[in-house]
Amino acid sequence: MRGIPSAPEESQYTMSATILPFERPLHDALMAVRALVPDTAITADLLGTERYAHAVQVSPDDLLLTVGYTVMEAEEVWLTNRKGQTAEAIVLAQDYDSGIALLKPSVPLGSFHLETVGVDALQEGQQLNILASQDRGLHPVRLAAIQEFAGRWEYLLDRALYTLPLFERWSGAALCTEDGKLCGIGSLALGIRAPGQDEVEAGNLFIPVDLVMPHLEHLQLHGQKPGLLRPWLGTLVEEHEHEVYVVGIYHGAPAARAGLQPGDVILSVGQDKVESMAGFYRSLWHYGAGSAIPLTVSDGKATREVLLDSTDRNSYFLRHTASMLN
Repeated sequence: MRGIPSAPEESQYTMSATILPFERPLHDALMAVRALVPDTAITADLLGTERYAHAVQVSPDDLLLTVGYTVMEAEEVWLTNRKGQTAEAIVLAQDYDSGIALLKPSVPLGSFHLETVGVDALQEGQQLNILASQDRGLHPVRLAAIQEFAGRWEYLLDRALYTLPLFERWSGAALCTEDGKLCGIGSLALGIRAPGQDEVEAGNLFIPVDLVMPHLEHLQLHGQKPGLLRPWLGTLVEEHEHEVYVVGIYHGAPAARAGLQPGDVILSVGQDKVESMAGFYRSLWHYGAGSAIPLTVSDGKATREVLLDSTDRNSYFLRHTASMLN
């Protein structure tokens, strides 16, 4: 009679395994944006009626950030994720102060999102990456400067992120740290002179996301950040040799109603002398939206005083959109 075989030692059959955590590709948080704008829109001639960009998901409940001009005055906005799934999007907020828009798809397209980091955690010269929807790879860039930016459309960033080299599909692209945290939303291509450098190189401007992230819930519920709205005149201005002059005026905007003309030089806002675009905007924004703002302007022949009844930018565009629908 055969003996009963003894049980094998446990160590003979014990297997060990190392379980590696699955890391989602950062690109899974990006979506392609397609915005359709009516040809009667104020921005149609300048920005086109069919606009393409990227959007970045920043919360598990489908909130995405993109650059605001892409969806400004859009009658349809569509989002497409990396799987090719598409849904119409709602523009929850246009934050004209920062230039960032908040979007939400009509049906969920994913829950993966990027964590964010503020400007204070960044340093000039730091290596960063640009991410774009439908791409697989990262686009390495250098943070050339953290500096002020003044745009001629009554727009000012105290600290904008300037990157080199140029990335040609910048609109709404994600600027991320090397550990994958979102710090900026792509806005512009422009010439950059890095601190200590003489040469101007083609690069990009990114809007810091910490301008909106602390207010995400308020933006979602109310369509704007908390606090007083900035006054808006409806001017396009440029700066030359310490003078700020009008180069364009929005139709029906406060500046048009007050009789400002292209070529006018803005000498002062109240008692504040104007010598730069940034100084002009900061003087304006001491007043609240809806305030009567005193300007001193010159047409090169005579100086005149103008009392301008301001509005806020959002109200102006909402009124224009309503008039297009009627």
